[in-house]
Amino acid sequence: MELNYAYGTAAVMIIYFLIQLISGKFDPFAPIWLFFVGYLQVYVVQAISYHEWALQARGPDLVAAANQRALWALIWFLFVYHCGIGNLAAMILPKPPMAWSHRTVATISPVLIVWGLVCAGLLLRSGAEDPTEVSPEASLLRSFPFVMLVAANMLIVSGRAGDHPRPAYLWAGIITAGLYVLIWMFNGKRSHSLIGVLSSICSFYISKLKRPSWPVIFTTAFCGLMAVAVAINWRFDRVHERSAAGFVEFLLDFDPNAVLRNFNIEDDEDEARKAVSKETEEYGGFLLMMDVVPFRSDYDYGVNYLRVFTTFIPRIIWTEKPLFGREQWVKAWIAGSELKRDMDFAGPAISILGATQLNGGVWGTLIVMGCAATLLRTTYAYFLRYRQVPLAQTFWGISYYNAWFMVVNDDPLIWFYYNYGFTTLPILVFLWFVNKFTPAASRSAEPYTESPPMASYVDYSHSTV
Repeated sequence: MELNYAYGTAAVMIIYFLIQLISGKFDPFAPIWLFFVGYLQVYVVQAISYHEWALQARGPDLVAAANQRALWALIWFLFVYHCGIGNLAAMILPKPPMAWSHRTVATISPVLIVWGLVCAGLLLRSGAEDPTEVSPEASLLRSFPFVMLVAANMLIVSGRAGDHPRPAYLWAGIITAGLYVLIWMFNGKRSHSLIGVLSSICSFYISKLKRPSWPVIFTTAFCGLMAVAVAINWRFDRVHERSAAGFVEFLLDFDPNAVLRNFNIEDDEDEARKAVSKETEEYGGFLLMMDVVPFRSDYDYGVNYLRVFTTFIPRIIWTEKPLFGREQWVKAWIAGSELKRDMDFAGPAISILGATQLNGGVWGTLIVMGCAATLLRTTYAYFLRYRQVPLAQTFWGISYYNAWFMVVNDDPLIWFYYNYGFTTLPILVFLWFVNKFTPAASRSAEPYTESPPMASYVDYSHSTV
């Protein structure tokens, strides 16, 4: 009975995909698909894979209620996503500058690449500095590895957009993106590696208003899965030497079945025997929040979203800056965990529905899922409206993947707090003002025409390479 809701969730996603495909509106770079990927993994794959544990740990009534919540929350999300609010919001947002200064990209990209390499190099385990010996200022300066990928996307768009290809820009962007993925696989960071694959492929195609062919889509999915699996398994590998040579040896010995295990499709028998609880997985965290909040621990009433503003205040200035919402999050874990937890606990993600339950239960779920749908639809509609503009192309290539992070983390906006808000957004704002208000940049920039208002994406979707 409990699993019928999980099957229903899967059915909704399959039906939606078929409708989009048959109607000719399928766009692999629409944010809904990465949202679905995260949702499928947590509320279908994990819900089915961990069903027996869930029944023992939380009981059939709660498991059924949680799976039912996942089903109606998805339907509500899709309703808001297609209700038209996002399209209207996109229409009233300011137009991006139609000009694009390649000179500006050529000037700032090397700086961003070097900056990103310095930040990434600090984390390379073969030669990392002692974190206790790094000053707060140096630590802050080295918190921006993602700017390297922003530079890669700018270069790819600059090399492909418009009627005059610039191969030097394009290849510089491709090499930079590939190096970024490789570095962060070595550092054992799955998110950075996956983003590198997804964003660079997106920028490569949308800069020519093309949709990739199905073989390219499947190849991209495979590369993304492999990047994640390699990063995770290398992080926990204790057999190979922590060096470039050891990493190459690890890749030669890599077991492809690890991809299935990392996405909860196949169990690792050794780990299964060791495992005490599945609450450290996203679905397990969701069940814990459903079980505990508000009965044994209070709602946080959305206080965590204050970090949208406080994330821009460095701790050098606000030394006692709190992590808003963390206190309620930790108290919920202490109240409902199968294991002993304390106030210093810094545990796993609870997924978007665990976060919305902590925000305010059913009402929190309705509000937050509605806001998430509106945000994704608004940004996507904005890109569609100005899809011929290089700044819009750069924005979308470096933004659309956040739909996945919305689902699988502790907080639907954690991607903004920890990365986007202080790495990507400032660079996009800088490019906006440079191309909008700098006369020299405008004179040297190539003009682009505006797309028809609220134009259909069908033409784009049917154009393949």
